[in-house]
Amino acid sequence: MKLKKYALIAEICGGLAVIIGLIFVGLELRQNTLMQRVTATQTLVVDYENAVDALGKDEQSACIYVRGNNNLDSLVGVDRYRYFVMWFHVLRAGEQLHYYSLEGMVDQRIWRGFQRQLDEVVRYRGVQEYWKSRRDWYSDEFQEFIDEMMAAAPVTESVSFSEEGCADS
Repeated sequence: MKLKKYALIAEICGGLAVIIGLIFVGLELRQNTLMQRVTATQTLVVDYENAVDALGKDEQSACIYVRGNNNLDSLVGVDRYRYFVMWFHVLRAGEQLHYYSLEGMVDQRIWRGFQRQLDEVVRYRGVQEYWKSRRDWYSDEFQEFIDEMMAAAPVTESVSFSEEGCADS
């Protein structure tokens, strides 16, 4: 009889150990998912910041940015190419943020800030002209996302940035 009692106690202890082990695994998975989300967010934020940094890196880039946003036709040759490259990098980084946001890998509080920024810049005349000629370079989901933003708001000038200080203004 005592042997059966010990066996029952051992079985109960074994069951509790399995339950505790499963709880531990669940907590570890949750922590791992959080760390992956934080790492992905940090990486994507740095990529986006680097892309945006190029817009005002030096006087010439800043002037290309402002002139192109106000009137893309004012840019010709290399300046027009640089403007397109600038926006390619910014929107590609935005596309990655958008994708990872949809996948739940970017903190939504961070994403909402980027979304508001994208919502503003896609209204610039030059960005809209860039988008018309290059939108097919981006994923279908991102095309739809940007198209909806552009349709929801009117075209604006480049906020309060003037071309003052730019050569050929």
